[in-house]
Amino acid sequence: MKRGRADSNKPPTFKVSAMRLQKELMRFRGDKIVVAIKSYSWIEVPLVIGSYQRQFVEGWREGKLKVGEITLLNNRAIVTFKKEVKEKKPSGYASVDINLMSLDILEAKDELKYRKIDLKKLYGVRVHYFEKRRKIQALSKFKPKTSKMLMEKYSKREKRRVNDILHKITIAIVKEFVENGVSPILEKLKGLSYNATRNKYAKRKNRKVSPLPYRKIQDFIEYKMAWHGYRTHYVSARNTSKTCPRCGRLSKTNGQVFKCEGCGFKTDIL
Repeated sequence: MKRGRADSNKPPTFKVSAMRLQKELMRFRGDKIVVAIKSYSWIEVPLVIGSYQRQFVEGWREGKLKVGEITLLNNRAIVTFKKEVKEKKPSGYASVDINLMSLDILEAKDELKYRKIDLKKLYGVRVHYFEKRRKIQALSKFKPKTSKMLMEKYSKREKRRVNDILHKITIAIVKEFVENGVSPILEKLKGLSYNATRNKYAKRKNRKVSPLPYRKIQDFIEYKMAWHGYRTHYVSARNTSKTCPRCGRLSKTNGQVFKCEGCGFKTDIL
């Protein structure tokens, strides 16, 4: 609203019930959370722990991890863990370019190594559920309750599928970076969706930009690398597709092909 992107008469609201617990008023016991509600009175919140979460609980029991902030939602608890790591000095760097259909990685260590990760499956999931939501919205005029129930159902399913794909992709990327001892370099994407849609073709461009969670991919890579002691670096994305990597001159692109007007360097835009 302060930036003029929302109507001041209809301010955005937070509708999800959540409770952030203060460390002084709660105790984490591994299989449950004890919350003080008043003097000499408390309630216990039992936890159902999966195989993936159990490794963090065991690490906490062994003293390797510390419990961070805990948030209670309607049907689950978000428990964060933290550990102290010594920052490692990388032996190389890897630039990660996030595109609509692929992740392009250029690793620079002893030699240049390029590889591409296909994101068509992820894009297909987002487009599939976009079409589902459009059909459900058409149903809202006649059956609003059914439409609301279906919207929540498929929105949660889409989120789970997208997060599952992103975690698998980023875990594989981070594993390779850690084994090679390189730090990732990412582009600053602040305001990407807003700036990319400020023209008469906004609706069409917004549909192109919004299906892929660019920032979520970057966040997953950043915190996974930090867990292993490597820092993630960010650089400005301005003119990165127009700058010649050989001589540094700015040139206009022709579709998906870049040709430098100075030295004649020619390549596909990744």
